[in-house]
Amino acid sequence: MTERIAITDEELNRPEMIELVTSVPASLLDINSPGISPEVRKKILKDKYKQRVIADGLETGQITLTERGYVFSSYQTPSSFAGLVFEAYLVEQFNSNEKAGLRAFQWCTERSEGWSKKPFLDCKAVGTGLLSTKRQLIGHFSPHSNADIIFIRKNPNVDVMEPVLIHEQNNAASIQVKSIKFNFKEEVVDKVLSGKYRRVITMLSDHDKRPSWSICHNILLKMWRSENITQAEYADAISRIQGPEYFELNQQDSDDYHEYIMEWHRGQVKPTDHITEAVSQEIIGYKYENGLLVPV
Repeated sequence: MTERIAITDEELNRPEMIELVTSVPASLLDINSPGISPEVRKKILKDKYKQRVIADGLETGQITLTERGYVFSSYQTPSSFAGLVFEAYLVEQFNSNEKAGLRAFQWCTERSEGWSKKPFLDCKAVGTGLLSTKRQLIGHFSPHSNADIIFIRKNPNVDVMEPVLIHEQNNAASIQVKSIKFNFKEEVVDKVLSGKYRRVITMLSDHDKRPSWSICHNILLKMWRSENITQAEYADAISRIQGPEYFELNQQDSDDYHEYIMEWHRGQVKPTDHITEAVSQEIIGYKYENGLLVPV
């Protein structure tokens, strides 16, 4: 069943992004401190991430504009919804943060870090399941593929945007995004070993606060030591599974953002059957900039 949340224009477009929780700005508080109460923690998460999740939700198509305001609609499980939000988040990071984007480009195209970055400057990260891709680059829109993120650049000979290939191969470079806290062997390791996923960014820590990429690497180490895979397979597989910090993104920030996404999905989901898809309007002209949702 589709679940929808109405958000008023006034609430969505407040001029401030972060309010004061106490006498200290929320952005300066350590929300993981034992002294922070659950209520204050939730408020800090809301202040810090609300505009981001709305912007990412617009990009994924999970949030649209209706006669009654902005509406959240999802046919997906919370974990699938979170994965799509992180796809939008990573695309934005790779296109706005040169260090993160270059690292991702070199990693998925299998180029060394000493390789010239000049060709990278002509490239753009694209989320294959995002609305902006569907609207602007329909040929690269493939929401059910094993490639959540690809890089594209213009072919000057035919004036067409084409996927960037893996170095010295004819295969498109691609990245799968995972936002899970368990089943790492089945959902990540086995699919990398089988070749289903070429590269995986696993965004979260598990319930014991261990980064999931590290857990995947440990699973592979045990498989090698028990001779279920060769040393070469082990070395290749661990190079294909990374977490946010590999791209100079903060692991704790990813975990905190995920917590807010789950709060959004659980705490604000209120079915409103009177809001129908017939009155929804596609939002075309918004982007996330400096922590705010702004028109373009």
